[in-house]
Amino acid sequence: MTDNIIITETIEEIPLETIRVIEGEEEIRISHPGYLFDESKISGGHAEKIFFPKNEQEVATIIKKLNEEKIPVTISAARTGIVGSAVPLYGGVIISFEQLNSVKGIGYDEEEKRWFVRLEPNVTLSELNDVVKLKKFEENQSIPPEKNWVEKFKELNTYYYPIDPTETSAAIGGTIAANASGARSFRYGATREWVKRIRVVIPTGEILDIPRGKYRAKDGNFIIKTKEGEIKLVIPSYEMPKAKNAAGLYAKPDMDLIDLFIGSEGILGIITEAELWIKEYESHMSNVAFFDNEIDALHFVDLLRKKSTFKPEFIEFFDKNALTLLREKQEEDPKFVDMPTISKTVEAAISFDLPFDEETIETIISEVGDFLRQCNSSLENTWCGYEERERARFKHFRHAVPEIVNNLIAERKKTYPEIHKLGTDMSVTDEHLVDIMQFYHKKIEEAGLEYVIWGHIGDNHVHVNILPRNMEDLEQGKLLYKKFAKKAVEFGGSVSAEHGIGKIKHEYLLIMYGEENVDQMRQVKLSIDPNCILNPGNIFDIEVKK
Repeated sequence: MTDNIIITETIEEIPLETIRVIEGEEEIRISHPGYLFDESKISGGHAEKIFFPKNEQEVATIIKKLNEEKIPVTISAARTGIVGSAVPLYGGVIISFEQLNSVKGIGYDEEEKRWFVRLEPNVTLSELNDVVKLKKFEENQSIPPEKNWVEKFKELNTYYYPIDPTETSAAIGGTIAANASGARSFRYGATREWVKRIRVVIPTGEILDIPRGKYRAKDGNFIIKTKEGEIKLVIPSYEMPKAKNAAGLYAKPDMDLIDLFIGSEGILGIITEAELWIKEYESHMSNVAFFDNEIDALHFVDLLRKKSTFKPEFIEFFDKNALTLLREKQEEDPKFVDMPTISKTVEAAISFDLPFDEETIETIISEVGDFLRQCNSSLENTWCGYEERERARFKHFRHAVPEIVNNLIAERKKTYPEIHKLGTDMSVTDEHLVDIMQFYHKKIEEAGLEYVIWGHIGDNHVHVNILPRNMEDLEQGKLLYKKFAKKAVEFGGSVSAEHGIGKIKHEYLLIMYGEENVDQMRQVKLSIDPNCILNPGNIFDIEVKK
């Protein structure tokens, strides 16, 4: 039975002075500057203290004290995000989660018939998969303890956690806070679908233990019963896009409470523990198909994702400019792009992995070959690899384009230190994929800007990277970015399909939802965090309407 009322847990406070801390803005700036940045590279971060809690009790103690003194706090974990969420622009205190990095155990949900892992928030994606694939669990790590799940799990085939953001050093807590996705979201969805349970510290220093399915909104709201009284959370009334989306707070009238915190970018509470579903590993065949024009490639995507007898792990896209960068890099350094030479006649490529076994492989290859012929390509114009070593080469090929782009921009920064690439993170619904792609090409080419397009086309979510050659290009690109955001929203899409809003995409969230709906998000935050201490500046401005 579900309920919309949740009662907090209280944890005994400990003396704050027993928790490891580094103090002083100057000391932090000089000796620990890495805590003031994340992969967004935005500047301006500063903090008076960095705390290093080693358990949930210490996190709760710190948060309660900071709330009483109305001191802002920024959570720091792996700092792999690219929208500035971990940058302490408002000063105050940083809480580093680097000591909360334990995998606590393995369990089996007998009702759902699924395996899950319990872990702390600073376990990285690569560490999680290493533990799961190699079954590095101790005998005492069964959940619950009286079950013998560890021994049973070790008898099974290989399992893994399928959510695959490009950066495998990302911390699990951050991926939950951002509802991270990546290439495999085409088949498996985003992080949200794989979170079974979370524990969250709210500003009072109390704990919410939230298993999926237990707490659902009633009459559009939740009630949190704390030791001091009740907190009413009114669910925003806006309608979310049908396209892949990681922008703003999740909101549906009868939603699960766990989903309010997933993707909230740490503005409502701090995740201290999670349980994640895992799945059995399947053998995969890696492929890259080449096409002489982009429309044929998009038609192939449509055929692939409508096929009911098999579903790709992912479908990734490379435009003609991305392929040009790869060809040039091949000529310069063949080992970097360790694949066959890319023909100069092709103008688009689609990378996709397919699950297979000995019984289905011939049928799958035959069907893919038929799709290719319908799209003016062929199996002869397709690379394919089965073995793990070959598949690793394919993976590096997919990730080579952003690496080349980053190196190119780094060179241009030597002449123009303020220059940076402009990368979109937008999605649209299926029927508007061709429209948005044509819009991107037309507007950028009219502006005479340099660009490349690649990304998760299975979800209609490609990354348009504008590569400014000077500051004038940068300003033109910013104007185009806003036009792209408006068009994506017009096409039923999102301004952020996987990276979130953070501190650098506020204006695009306004384009998507409008001020009235963004203010509904603010009101949710004010209800649970009236002093606005938690990760200020994430999703919307710190100035809130009271």
